[in-house]
Amino acid sequence: MITIDDVADHLEQFHQYDGHGWCLCPFHPDTRPSCSVGAHGFKCWSSSCGEKGSLEKLYQKVTGKVVFHEKVYNPSAWIWKNWEEKFGSIQTIAKFAHNNLVNNPENGNYLAKRQIDSQIKKGMFGYLEGYYIFPIKNEYEEVVGLTARASPTIQTKNNRYSVTHDCPVKIYTPNWRRLNKEENAIHLCYGTLDVWTLEMIELAGVTGLSGQEFKAEYLDKWRKPIYIIPDKGEEKKAIDLQCSLGWRGMMLKLNWPDDCKDLNEVQVHHGLDTVSKLIEEAKRRYNYESA
Repeated sequence: MITIDDVADHLEQFHQYDGHGWCLCPFHPDTRPSCSVGAHGFKCWSSSCGEKGSLEKLYQKVTGKVVFHEKVYNPSAWIWKNWEEKFGSIQTIAKFAHNNLVNNPENGNYLAKRQIDSQIKKGMFGYLEGYYIFPIKNEYEEVVGLTARASPTIQTKNNRYSVTHDCPVKIYTPNWRRLNKEENAIHLCYGTLDVWTLEMIELAGVTGLSGQEFKAEYLDKWRKPIYIIPDKGEEKKAIDLQCSLGWRGMMLKLNWPDDCKDLNEVQVHHGLDTVSKLIEEAKRRYNYESA
């Protein structure tokens, strides 16, 4: 991975400040530093140039050296192809994985640890070859996609979540009926386990398909309040989403316990009553600060 330090010695009239710097732009004849350089890339602010891109692109320009990226092996990239060849359809995969988990409850130890094992039947959770399977359903309760979460025994940095290709439904909810009920506000969180925590306290919950960016357009059909509950430290993305949702979007700032960073961790360490309490307190603060 290329850093500012890697390119600094190769830039003309480079001056570094707090986390960024300015230099003569190497992409056009420059006599006055017009190129900003930061941790995530560079941009020339000259109206005659406007070049921008990654630090790798800048490094290759000023050194003439090509940056090679080591290919990362992701085991989950192959599971769907293998399973679809073996079982024939995602619906059959879902049924087999669910029956496998029900008939071999010891495979659900992780779900028990996360205190959502009581929802196995309702959510049709499954287990297959080291992965926990969460069926993605449409409003008619039809399985149209699957999320696979690597169990702790096989989980790595590059092998955690994977979703079936071209899933027609772009959101995951445990309860479409609760979500569509007119008087229920929507509670948007950022994790499959977290949205089941919301379901267990009877809130209309929704989250994105794991590993994919959540877009405001996914919620266009609902014209009612949408409370966004980001994980601890992930507030910036939530603010951007709130802006995109307009009047419907409200980001809640929970007073997270020191040992928790998401809703499911609060459930595990402090109980469902504490989850409800933190959310209601955050709603009251939001209404007070917005008044």
